Amino acid sequence: MSKSGRLNKKNIGFSMPVDAPLYSKPPIYYKDVEAISFTYETDEDAVLDILPEGLEINSPPMANLIFIKYPFSTLGPYDEVILGISCLWQGKPRFYIAHIVLNTDIPLAAGREIWGYPKKLAHITLEKEGDLITGTMERPWGNRICTGVIRPETPIEVVQAEPVPGMSLRVIPSPEEGEEPSLMDLVEVPPNSTTKEAWQGPGFAQYNSTSIIDPWHRIAIKKPLMAVYRRYDQILNYGKVVKRY
Repeated sequence: MSKSGRLNKKNIGFSMPVDAPLYSKPPIYYKDVEAISFTYETDEDAVLDILPEGLEINSPPMANLIFIKYPFSTLGPYDEVILGISCLWQGKPRFYIAHIVLNTDIPLAAGREIWGYPKKLAHITLEKEGDLITGTMERPWGNRICTGVIRPETPIEVVQAEPVPGMSLRVIPSPEEGEEPSLMDLVEVPPNSTTKEAWQGPGFAQYNSTSIIDPWHRIAIKKPLMAVYRRYDQILNYGKVVKRY
């Protein structure tokens, strides 16, 4: 006599494998994060080609290249690089994550599955030498995708401005050939960070590769605007699906 399995939506674990989840539930906590970010004007057509329907941009379009070191998080320590685009959702400022790479598997899986962050594995450094802080990203090893260098000189007064939520496109392909994605969601994630210190100074960022596999260079640096070093704590909470395609 056959018997039916007892596993269902009410008794599974939070993530796969459902009887031994890979990662914990949000919120995810981060302590003593260090980041260098580079804000610049970029190409309008290139941005519009990768921006999901429903998001809008002002002119000139602006992007950010950010190198991050997480020495402690509840997903473990790791490094990350983000290419984000300043945009609008229903007329309000947002930050769309177009590309993001990191160097460990647990936050990669959690980021893709929960929030729809388009994470890939890469080789990342964020190092201090003399009065300079340098970030690099290679994918694969030996193929430099991007570089950022800053010399922090001037402290920035920490002002409690209205935070800008992040946006990402969560896509789950269909297991059936020729079918549309099983899921395609525009996800909004509320920001929650506390800046400990921030510094501005001369710096530069550049894209070193014209990789067709990782085409970060398409969001080209037309006019550098600002380079910032920041140290902060962060809490990554659940997101919200604001549009289902």
